Amino acid sequence: MENKKHSMKDDFTMLALLIIPVGVAINFVGAQIAAVLKLPIYMDSIGTIFSAMLCGPFVGAVAGGLTNIVTGITMPVNFAFMPVNIVIGLLTGFLSRKNMFAIWWKSIVSVLLIAFVTIAVSSPIVVLVYGGVTGSTTSIITATIMAAGANIWTAVIGTEGVFTLIDKVVAYVISLLVIKVIPPRTLIKFGCGEHFIQEK
Repeated sequence: MENKKHSMKDDFTMLALLIIPVGVAINFVGAQIAAVLKLPIYMDSIGTIFSAMLCGPFVGAVAGGLTNIVTGITMPVNFAFMPVNIVIGLLTGFLSRKNMFAIWWKSIVSVLLIAFVTIAVSSPIVVLVYGGVTGSTTSIITATIMAAGANIWTAVIGTEGVFTLIDKVVAYVISLLVIKVIPPRTLIKFGCGEHFIQEK
């Protein structure tokens, strides 16, 4: 079991293919809620993390990439951030495959790692493509910090660091709560579902 080799093809079972649009829809609704309420978190990766935790890295990556295509239609700024959602899906899926969400301290390490990598990928896009201002609520905070004298990199990384971590904690908790209500007989049919059966 430990030496089981995974392929991209193995991840895309019929159930996994059904989870992808669910993940995209969750991301879309989350992003809309965050935009309407002007929240300083994005809530556009909940479905990506859910899909990846349950089905593996490649399913999570597809759900993440498709999300930015869908949301980019109404918010073109999201197209540039497609690599971020794809990376979140890949990383979360690989962590789930390694059973890194089974124990509380491993979950904490995993969420911190996801947040760190998200910041590392998204910050250069925010700075180099949009000059630190993307139109989100966090941009207002970033602009305020810059007005106080901080350079753009410090302002962006500082702002993104705090709110990205909160965003990923929220996404992980929601995803885990949903997975916990899925019956074991159904969980076992997903690529990484077996890792969560012992948690029930």
